[in-house]
Amino acid sequence: MHSTNCLNCNTSLQPEQRYCSQCGQQAAIHRFSIPHFLHEFFHAFTHTDKGIFHLLKSLATRPGTTAREYIQGKRKAYFNPFTFFLIVMAIYVLVDPFYVKAVPAAEPDQRVLARIPTAEGREKYVSILHRANEVRHFLTAKANIVAMVAVPFFALISWLFYYRRGFNFAEHLTANMMFVVFSNLVLVVLIFPLKMLFKNGPFGAQLPYLGMLLQIFYLWWCYNGFYQLQLPGARIKSFLVSAFGISFWFVFSLTMVAIYIYQSWDFYKFFGRMFGGGH
Repeated sequence: MHSTNCLNCNTSLQPEQRYCSQCGQQAAIHRFSIPHFLHEFFHAFTHTDKGIFHLLKSLATRPGTTAREYIQGKRKAYFNPFTFFLIVMAIYVLVDPFYVKAVPAAEPDQRVLARIPTAEGREKYVSILHRANEVRHFLTAKANIVAMVAVPFFALISWLFYYRRGFNFAEHLTANMMFVVFSNLVLVVLIFPLKMLFKNGPFGAQLPYLGMLLQIFYLWWCYNGFYQLQLPGARIKSFLVSAFGISFWFVFSLTMVAIYIYQSWDFYKFFGRMFGGGH
């Protein structure tokens, strides 16, 4: 779309102008689409616009409005969010070795093996334990990959509940990328050091749930600004959408882990052992 005013700084534009004379932004700004989303993702490796600390401040103080302005055309005003995504993912890779120590692999419990009457059952038990160790290692070393997978998941949730707000799926994807990446950055800076500090105490075990709670409230704040929600009923709905998205992602992730570990209909036992502490 070619606007009569620059969508970034509101300077008047002539029909023949390709760029704004004040800020240099292109006069013709198109809506986000999946091809454009992919183009911007790879474009982010080599181009930057505004400082990253300005974007961090904006996502900390007015995240929903920041994403909305960027999507609606104010793109010279903010650091490229696709570059921001790559930088934060790189931070995950760098800090994981310092904050997350390798967990020793669990060995088969000889008492459990002694209670299993068949060789097939004992082999199944050892295989389940082996896959459980694989999952623990992956989640310890590849938390950044899990965070990346979560971005389109939250975009789908917000699009399903707010598709009438006029944003297409790629625009929801872009906004949620900004929200999820920033919230995960906060977890790296805040929750991970606390987890190391209290790793041997009961508080340390509760920190992941504190992180989930912080993400719920941050995403709720983001949605209120992004969709410009003012009425109490609309804000209650956005809180429920945020809580549903975080909770469903948590349950979905655990279910995928359980299915991989057990590779049978017995995967439901994973939840009993996880929350009940059984063997």
